[in-house]
Amino acid sequence: MWIRDALPKTIPGVRAIIFGYETNLVNSNSFQSLEDLGSHVVELLKLCLSQEGLMRPVIFIAHSLGGILFKEAVVALAHGEGPETHILSRVIGGVLFGVPSHGMETQALMTMVNGQPNENLVQDLDRDSPHLRSLDDKFSGIASLQKMTLFWAYETRTTATVAVSGSHQKGVHVWFISADSSRNKKTVRSPGRGPREFW
Repeated sequence: MWIRDALPKTIPGVRAIIFGYETNLVNSNSFQSLEDLGSHVVELLKLCLSQEGLMRPVIFIAHSLGGILFKEAVVALAHGEGPETHILSRVIGGVLFGVPSHGMETQALMTMVNGQPNENLVQDLDRDSPHLRSLDDKFSGIASLQKMTLFWAYETRTTATVAVSGSHQKGVHVWFISADSSRNKKTVRSPGRGPREFW
């Protein structure tokens, strides 16, 4: 894992904290929501930062659903008290790769989760998701007030869908997360800081 192994060698003094979560779609018995997963990120931050003090700045590096969890965590921190608000003040930005800020193509995923406890989580990632619209509005306001520097990257190739009967990605190729969805155009640019875009 390059974040854990290579990044501290490239940038001395960096401490990498990796957050993992349930990613199985087929036969999943997880009923966690996006908010639940974001709360787990907050708890991990509180634990890690309490061990070394809250002096270090925090920068998130997130891909796809991880970026949504970053946004959920920022919103949860903004609505918290005491340690949460102090942690939020330490979050100075992030690098976000292929994050479905405005939703993603979920049709192929819905065929895999139909009737399972994780169906609602996948529905919340859809292009027409009211949850993602609300989350994006809240996050954009907080990121602007906190003067976070954000870098957004988006996919430039299609991805093969996965067949339920197999483990290989050999289905139809789709563009799961569009460039527009991977960028957060609502975040207001602050002087000298703000969102950047690259691919």
